[in-house]
Amino acid sequence: MKKFFLVGIVVISSLVSHAQYTREDSPTPADKQPAPTTQNAPSSGYDFWKHVSIGGGLGLQFGDYTIISCSPLFNYHFDKSFVLGIGPIYQYISITDPTGYYPTYRSSIYGGRIRAIYFLPGSLANLFLIGEYDILNVPDPYSIFTNETRATVPIPLFGIGLRRPISENSYLSLEALWDFSGSALSPYTNPLIIGGIDIGI
Repeated sequence: MKKFFLVGIVVISSLVSHAQYTREDSPTPADKQPAPTTQNAPSSGYDFWKHVSIGGGLGLQFGDYTIISCSPLFNYHFDKSFVLGIGPIYQYISITDPTGYYPTYRSSIYGGRIRAIYFLPGSLANLFLIGEYDILNVPDPYSIFTNETRATVPIPLFGIGLRRPISENSYLSLEALWDFSGSALSPYTNPLIIGGIDIGI
């Protein structure tokens, strides 16, 4: 009798053990599924254009002394504090003698520039420091040659500015720059006051 009792216990134990066994390739119950992870989730990626803005200035003056200037800037914002920009410069000049004694003088100035802007932190975030380097091709009235010639002039500029936001990514600016080239051929006079705009893309 004891033998039958022991055999029965062994059989029941083996059946219970077999019922609790789960195959490795069998589906896992929903309540035991591992929690989803974001490790392999696709990332949003780097958006270059969110860091780009277009700025610069346009100047118009008409009359006996006519000036048409265009100096766009293509800026890259590394963060909220530091901006690096590059762009062309063009300026057309026409000077007319109202007496008619001298002929009208017409010429152009053209070149390029690179500039860095640093916005001050905290409550001074609308103030910024400017470092700019211009390379301009200008008329050279001091040339020893009879006919008018031209010269290329490097011009380092430093200054300060104030911005006024007009939207989340755009602002108007007013700048005061100083020309440190010391060149008689520089078209700039100190201080150089410039109004501009910067528009985020």
